[in-house]
Amino acid sequence: MKEKIATLALSIVAVLAISGCGNAKGPQFNGFKEPTSGQANVYIYRTSSLGAAVTPDIHKTDAASGQDEIIGSIKPKGYIMTTIKPGMNKFWAETEARNEVDLQADPDKIYCIEHYISIGFITGHPQFKIVDMEQCKAEIKETKLSLQN
Repeated sequence: MKEKIATLALSIVAVLAISGCGNAKGPQFNGFKEPTSGQANVYIYRTSSLGAAVTPDIHKTDAASGQDEIIGSIKPKGYIMTTIKPGMNKFWAETEARNEVDLQADPDKIYCIEHYISIGFITGHPQFKIVDMEQCKAEIKETKLSLQN
């Protein structure tokens, strides 16, 4: 019985240690950048350390042209920003499962998408949720730029 308790305690310590590893290390978020005239800026951020080891490539796909581009990956407690053309844009990521969110962008606007990892069978699943500016302002201020390795 004591061995099981010791094993469980060591497992909990290991999970807690790993969950803090790999957080974004870039500069602290310091405000939203106004989009270039006629464009829109999208901030994608991740506040949770759940699934810290899972950092899938984030894609944006322009619906009009079909052009797909990897815009980066987001470490826990991190964010990235991308500029998009107005119109329908799809943001997506894939591990053992694919998840996506559609964003209808207007010119000269700023949008926020929360990214998080949910529990999967073998690895975590990427998730996305468009959030309003008030929620975004409250949450993104605690993140740092997710620098690409």
